[in-house]
Amino acid sequence: MTQLLPSNSLGFLLVDAARLFRQSFEKAVVEAGLELTPGEIRALAYVARFEGTRQAVLAERMGVEPMTLSAYLDRLEARGLISRTVDPSDRRAKVVRPTEAADKVFTEVRPVAMALYEQTVDGFSEDERVLVDTLLQKIRANLTNDPQIVGPTAPDQALPLPRSA
Repeated sequence: MTQLLPSNSLGFLLVDAARLFRQSFEKAVVEAGLELTPGEIRALAYVARFEGTRQAVLAERMGVEPMTLSAYLDRLEARGLISRTVDPSDRRAKVVRPTEAADKVFTEVRPVAMALYEQTVDGFSEDERVLVDTLLQKIRANLTNDPQIVGPTAPDQALPLPRSA
């Protein structure tokens, strides 16, 4: 039977790599005995990255249902890791911010995340690490028009590609 795309097409590779990365992160969090679930850590990271964003926007950026995010945020708020306030431009909406207590969580999670990063790029040269990061940023920028998702490194401001030896 003929395939639509080869199994190593960009789409398959991106989805498979993201799925495997997420599974590895979830396993590492559980093995590290962290107090938060992987989903809660992910939600907290998004709250910190997009501080002051509405809950509905955060859910969309995370690729989860609003009710799923709301459950994560309820638990994070109960632990004092986030605050939710009324959006001044729309009183029906809530904006979310991390509290100072979230810094402790990030300090605990950082070694787990760094170990996973090192596993992910094992065997890459420094130039290859920079290249992969640069190319993934460009892919992300090509697929969104949201400046907050693109972040401070827009495609025209990306790190220069390493030169071949």
